[in-house]
Amino acid sequence: MFDLDKSTIDFKCPSCEFPNTATVREFRFGLTVLCRGCKRNIRLVPMDGGMTKAKQTINDFISEFKNINIRI
Repeated sequence: MFDLDKSTIDFKCPSCEFPNTATVREFRFGLTVLCRGCKRNIRLVPMDGGMTKAKQTINDFISEFKNINIRI
């Protein structure tokens, strides 16, 4: 099954604007990652549980899609 938590999101460091990458899981849980440019800690703050809601919606859609009988 597709695991949205392993997908990545690109973002810029708020301090140095160096491009960084974090997983959806890291964003969902509000983890701290290290900037690859300036080496500062970046706290990934989830907004209103939006990532968790999106993950659930996508997983529900995939589950429903797998149950569709397609005939050719």
